[in-house]
Amino acid sequence: MIIHAIREHIDVFTITRKCTVSGKFFFRLSKGGLVLATSRKYSTELRLSKGIDEIMRSVSEAETLDFSVDELIFPEEEVAAL
Repeated sequence: MIIHAIREHIDVFTITRKCTVSGKFFFRLSKGGLVLATSRKYSTELRLSKGIDEIMRSVSEAETLDFSVDELIFPEEEVAAL
């Protein structure tokens, strides 16, 4: 599973910093030229750097939400509160 590989071996993946034409910053996670993930957009380079740092610190214990299956991810009471 790719998520397990990222968690266990983040150091073998490439993080590439990018900028949109409108000046927003984001990064892509890739391996062997294949883009596996694209981050949210950040308003400054500093926030981008902080976002990357946070991911590097917490990737090994981060919670995973799998939306690829047709199951209810959030309990009913959380959905109702939204």
